[in-house]
Amino acid sequence: MNMMFGRNIWGRYIYAAPTVASTPEPVDDVVNYLPDVYSVIAYNKDGTKTAVFGNGAEDNSITSLAFELSETGCGAFTLVFNKLPTLAQLSYKQRIDVFLFNDSRPWYSGYVLTRPIEGTTDTSFSFTGYGYYNLLEKIYVWGTYANQEVASIVRDLAKQAEAKIGLVYNSDKIINTGYIISTITFDGITVKEALSKLSDFAIDYVYGVDTRRSLYFKPRVDAINEQGRFWVGKHIGSYVPSWDVEKIVNWAKIKGNTDSSTDTTWLATVEDKPSQELYGVQEGTYTLPTYCATTDAEYWGKNQINTYKDPIRSAKLKNITLEYPKADGSFFVRKLSTDGRVAIYPITGEMQTYPITKLKYNISRDKGIELTDVEVGEQPTTIDQYLAGLERTAKNAELLTSNN
Repeated sequence: MNMMFGRNIWGRYIYAAPTVASTPEPVDDVVNYLPDVYSVIAYNKDGTKTAVFGNGAEDNSITSLAFELSETGCGAFTLVFNKLPTLAQLSYKQRIDVFLFNDSRPWYSGYVLTRPIEGTTDTSFSFTGYGYYNLLEKIYVWGTYANQEVASIVRDLAKQAEAKIGLVYNSDKIINTGYIISTITFDGITVKEALSKLSDFAIDYVYGVDTRRSLYFKPRVDAINEQGRFWVGKHIGSYVPSWDVEKIVNWAKIKGNTDSSTDTTWLATVEDKPSQELYGVQEGTYTLPTYCATTDAEYWGKNQINTYKDPIRSAKLKNITLEYPKADGSFFVRKLSTDGRVAIYPITGEMQTYPITKLKYNISRDKGIELTDVEVGEQPTTIDQYLAGLERTAKNAELLTSNN
């Protein structure tokens, strides 16, 4: 049996777990990339192919294809044909994989949500869908977990998802956090909601479903993604950075119900001194979720502070160059993912790095394969959202006053 040791981010203790046997992924350097080659493959539930579309097919009927990748994995897609595929080729809830530049690894995997109805007089036929992370809101969880490592609970959820919606379980993609939860109860919530709650106990973790349809729960990669080094004006045409200081909180009290009473009380105080010295004291309060034990209040609160102790830095990138020649003259492609950080070298100023949060790809007959938009960092609150939040807070206060 293969074993993996030290599966936690701090290495506090040794943990051993069996690894999942799988076919090794090809290394980027040995992939025979070809310019503007793409294919969309549709599958039955048993994994057999029902159709192959794209410019590698004998009769390419695809007009355009757009899809998104985010921190939670594959997002929305829109696939447009000039000839309607039959129901046997591409139907509702059917899985599709997208392959770009002759790569044998899928760049996207999702399922069909909408398709044109047979008999339509339209001459353009649009299919839309989403990645498999979306299906996690269709699985509900009941039960209590006590004295378990966070990742152990996630593995149980992943096994449930494998049985119910056909995800591919891979324990190697669920990494220990180093923290044991005293008690947590899920009373009829979705797996998507459960993962969100569990991530509160994991410092800077990301979760979702990847292009292999495997659920992951892992530390955010903080190193620079070498596929994401961009010089403005050479590799990207547009770079618009921004900072948002509205969300900074560096001192907070945590309130919640004690284990022996239904009365709400203050359970812990958390703060970040370096942030206070830089930006002044920015106070806030947080309510410990009812599914948490009070013994977890301080740890949970520190994770909230860690997220918002600094300004939210973000940027939007456009007109990204994917293809470039290697030193030996061969064709190479940036296969960018949401793992790691981009490094931006602006025309003026110092290099800036940001975590990668969203990628938007577009494929068309006219322009070929394009990475049109990249969002990095947490996008700032718009003024409309800020004002709406103030209005909502005022209305809530008014309602509370009128009920007293």
